Amino acid sequence: MIAVALDARQTNVTAPVQVDVAYSPGTGKADTTSLSLVLQHEFDAVPEAAPPTAVIVLFCGELATGIDMVNRFDQPVKWKPVQPKSENGDYWSMLGGSMSRCVYTHVSLDSGGVGLRQEILSGVSRITCTRASGPRLLYVLPGLTTLPPASAGDIAFRPLPPKSRATIGLYNQPDDFNAQTASPQLPDAGILRWTRELPGGAGPLSYRLRGELLDTAALQQRDLFMAGALAGVAGGGIMLVLEATVQLLLNHSRKRAANPQAMAPPSQSQDRTEAPVPIAPPAAAPPRRCRDRSVSIAVTAAVGTTAALILLRRRRNRRLRARP
Repeated sequence: MIAVALDARQTNVTAPVQVDVAYSPGTGKADTTSLSLVLQHEFDAVPEAAPPTAVIVLFCGELATGIDMVNRFDQPVKWKPVQPKSENGDYWSMLGGSMSRCVYTHVSLDSGGVGLRQEILSGVSRITCTRASGPRLLYVLPGLTTLPPASAGDIAFRPLPPKSRATIGLYNQPDDFNAQTASPQLPDAGILRWTRELPGGAGPLSYRLRGELLDTAALQQRDLFMAGALAGVAGGGIMLVLEATVQLLLNHSRKRAANPQAMAPPSQSQDRTEAPVPIAPPAAAPPRRCRDRSVSIAVTAAVGTTAALILLRRRRNRRLRARP
């Protein structure tokens, strides 16, 4: 969760502040999330006519883990842990946990064009906002809120002026990513961005976006079809081998039944003058064409089975590599 508030010592700020948060989960190192925070303060008068706008930015929860950011001058942002003197239920509900899990920094809006002051913080956090399961992706983006008037440790703050607005957006997602469901609902299905007014309640602790990688899904469907086709070829080859084997056994049994004397033992008659009974020659071996056909069927079945196993293994390896 990100919280943005005014320094309580500055009481003359009435113009709204615009806060834009851009998450880019796919551009940093593995298990990190790139993000940028843009603060804009619009004035009706010339900015030099008013003192700089003092803002306090807090990063809380898992987002504060290993946070590393720079300002618009490419200078490192110094973060300090919040050390609250006592727990507060409002902070617990708005920040999703104790303020002792937060870090903060002071930001001074004292630059920009006439009528506009701006500051940009950009960097990475050592958390991942992406959950992958095959071609399906789930993005979980930390929320943004402001804080009520209070103090925590050595800082005191008050909420942003009325009509201040916050924008949370997802950028640099895969080109074939197709958003399917979002919580809260996206105002525009073609733009992966949420907008809310600050102050306006605590707001959601996170923004969730679920979708599918169309190219990866199509590739998996193709592999599944090919594996099924090859498995069918292999299964058909095995059935043909079994059918040919059974046919050979049946032919052999029929030939034995048609020539019982071929397998009969020699006569034990004591009459030496009796003419010998002719023994029929053994049945001829099956034509070579049948044996060649059986061998070719067996080879086809083996090749089909091997190809199906290779495709299934490639699909499993691709699914393992796709896991974050």
